[in-house]
Amino acid sequence: MRFLVNLLSISILLFSCKKDELPAIPQVIPYAEGLTTNYITVNNVTRKYLVYRPTGISTINAVVTVLHGGGGNGTGVSELGTHPLSVFRTIADAAKFLVVYPEGSLDTQGNPGWNDCRSDDISGSQGDDITFLKQLNAKLMSELNINSPKMYLTGTSNGALMTYSYAFQYTETIKAIAVSSGNLPMFPESGACTNGSTLPLPILLTHGTSDPAMPANGGCVADIGGNCNRGKVISQTETINYWLQRNGLQNVTPTISTFNVNTSDAGDVEKRVYSGVNPLVYFVLNNAGHSVPSKTVYSNSSPASGVQNRDIEYAEEVWCFFKGLQ
Repeated sequence: MRFLVNLLSISILLFSCKKDELPAIPQVIPYAEGLTTNYITVNNVTRKYLVYRPTGISTINAVVTVLHGGGGNGTGVSELGTHPLSVFRTIADAAKFLVVYPEGSLDTQGNPGWNDCRSDDISGSQGDDITFLKQLNAKLMSELNINSPKMYLTGTSNGALMTYSYAFQYTETIKAIAVSSGNLPMFPESGACTNGSTLPLPILLTHGTSDPAMPANGGCVADIGGNCNRGKVISQTETINYWLQRNGLQNVTPTISTFNVNTSDAGDVEKRVYSGVNPLVYFVLNNAGHSVPSKTVYSNSSPASGVQNRDIEYAEEVWCFFKGLQ
């Protein structure tokens, strides 16, 4: 998918988080300023990850790890102006946090992806991605002298399902998660994916009601060939209900607001906030498709992805959510 960007919009992107900036944590940062390519060896396999360190900072407030979707890669989603997930870099410049873009293992077509909890994803990646992300998270905490309440994880599509996978297994190593276009697997793998951690975990979700690749009502993932070889997921409603139950919010009445900033996109947005010790925030993107929502980075529409929502800036909403937990 090709992406276009309004560079002027990015340059004047405003952040609406109301809390003061997080207190700085003294530390040595072993990554050069700007975007750098780095490697870690996990079970004798060399794995790649990119780190963005804002210019002129000697301390950081948090680490946000960003997982690309299936068929994407860390380089592609981190390049300014080419993908909505690159906007995390723009926000990091002002908020003084580190952004990490790991790269998934190769799927059967030779494209980077993530070996998430779907047991029926026969064409997906088969690498040991969960160990990679666990060791990378531990490496970053050790190098930066930072603790788990400053570690955050987010992802889109296949990266969203990998975010769920991590939350099932290593909840205690992160503070919160956020996902774009991701439902829980209908047939999870046995072990941790089925009987893993049930510890509560703050979560933000966005999902398009007309997403053809990750159907809001559940079903086959990215079923372009009609063979359902990427496995099946449950519905977005069932996914939300799982997290409400896990976070002890099943009896909480959400605060709901609706807005339509860009009237030329597919539809408006309904924001549902379930408040609590471990909150859940859910953005319903009416009539929108699979692309990460963004006000500043435009994603072309297609039958495979649908129409992008342009009423919210995903990276901005995610950071405001993470920051509000401090």
